[in-house]
Amino acid sequence: MKSIWTLALWFSLFGSAAAQPALDAGKLERNAQRSRITAERQKLDADFKAAEAACYSKFLANACREKLRPPYSAAQADLRRQEILMNEVERKISAADQLLKTEEKLNLQQQQQEEQATKVQQDAATHAERAMQREVDQGNSAEQAESNKASTDAKMESNQSKAAEALTKRTQATANVDAARKRHEQAAKKRADRETPLREEGPPTGKSLPAYP
Repeated sequence: MKSIWTLALWFSLFGSAAAQPALDAGKLERNAQRSRITAERQKLDADFKAAEAACYSKFLANACREKLRPPYSAAQADLRRQEILMNEVERKISAADQLLKTEEKLNLQQQQQEEQATKVQQDAATHAERAMQREVDQGNSAEQAESNKASTDAKMESNQSKAAEALTKRTQATANVDAARKRHEQAAKKRADRETPLREEGPPTGKSLPAYP
């Protein structure tokens, strides 16, 4: 009896203080109690049969047997009560174990979901960072391309300016040559115009002036 109530008390404390070693100790205790109940039942049956056999040697055998039955039935009922209580304890422990397994499974699923959500967030952050880096790289590339284009345009403009300056110089040189030729032609014409009357008049001696080339 005392052991059964000890088991009941142990079960009442199971929810807040149980651990795997305590579970193992409780299982061993229950197995020991079942073995004790079985042994007591076997001894009770053997003692009852022996006492019943002894009644047959007495004059009032039936009365003797009827006298044996109440304590035998009461002892059997007590053993059965202990057994039922043992079964109830094990049923509750089994239900608690199942509940614990269910909670552990739910906790594991929740942990996995949280880890998956964290991974999704990390992947999204990584993707956003890479996209931003691509934009920066593209911006740098565009800026570099614009800089290269500006440099090329500046070089082309400089070359065009130099070519225009050279053309202007050649044009000016040609104009200078043409102007010099015209001045020379005008000077030659003026000289010829002055000298023609002189040649026509001739010298005072009557000789004509030599012809200039």
